[in-house]
Amino acid sequence: MVQTDIHVNTTKQTLQGVAFPLDGEAFAAIQQFKDKKLNYVQLSINFEKELIVLSNTDATEVKDLPKRIPKDAARYHFFRFKHSHEGDYLESAVFIYSMPGYSCGIRERMLYSSCKNPLLEMVENKLQMEVEKKMEIDTWR
Repeated sequence: MVQTDIHVNTTKQTLQGVAFPLDGEAFAAIQQFKDKKLNYVQLSINFEKELIVLSNTDATEVKDLPKRIPKDAARYHFFRFKHSHEGDYLESAVFIYSMPGYSCGIRERMLYSSCKNPLLEMVENKLQMEVEKKMEIDTWR
């Protein structure tokens, strides 16, 4: 029998992609987002270290989102969307994968695409954070 230790800092290949680990700051920011202490977390990939790292946690409103989406680099974003539905006040966790098309190199496009599902799996299953909406965008319109 083969035994594998899985940790937040473990890189592994999955059927869905490559699971780069989160660095400590990124993990802490997602935990704070889950606990509603932050309403926005932006993550990027450090290619040399093969880590998902924290890029931004500035308080963000819907109108500010276009300013947070880089035009020349891919990013992962967690945003708390505050809204009403049928009279109920809701705060929904939204995941946005932004990829500005061909202004990124092929390696960047492939790694971001490959790491997306393992990242969401870790957030939803290991951190027990429900992500109500997942979207992929190439530009903010």
